[in-house]
Amino acid sequence: MNYLNLGKYIGISLLFVSALVYILGDPLLRLISYQGPIISGALLGWYVIHSSTPQDRYIEDQDNEKVPVTSLLLRKRAWLLITLGIALLIPWFTPQVFAISLRDQFFFVVAFLFQVIGGFVIGYVIPSLRFMEKFILYSLGFGADLFFILLLYIDSMLFYISQTVLLNDVIILVYGIKLLEGILFGVYIVKRINAI
Repeated sequence: MNYLNLGKYIGISLLFVSALVYILGDPLLRLISYQGPIISGALLGWYVIHSSTPQDRYIEDQDNEKVPVTSLLLRKRAWLLITLGIALLIPWFTPQVFAISLRDQFFFVVAFLFQVIGGFVIGYVIPSLRFMEKFILYSLGFGADLFFILLLYIDSMLFYISQTVLLNDVIILVYGIKLLEGILFGVYIVKRINAI
């Protein structure tokens, strides 16, 4: 199976689906739909760094994982670039800025684009990280997801959305997005330690 093409097609499909939800959904679904461009941007960033690297330009790193030469060159700046990617994402999640992006069409588009760009930067840099660093990054992401659920609750109060709709949206987030992310990362860890 060609994982590169699979990543590319999933990234593009997810981008279109999340754009539709972002345009048509209620305010909470729009906030949840930010997950789509972040994940699709990350997949496309991962795709770009691997597809632009010839087979003879892969080097085995200290974790016995084959990585592109570019990733090794980026390793010293990896956390700086990840911080930059996160800085592109975070402001749009705050209730004040999110409310502006819902009212103003320009910021509505810019918010979505920043999610894609931030995700792309992070996805491009992830191959530079060692296995333990990837594990730490995912763990931090899990902690951020708990905070995100709190943000959904705050926004539901700001936009006068019923608790039933909030519960439905949280279920969509947990089972539609986060469970799949957890399964994929679990498979990566199991493969990485050569259990399968």
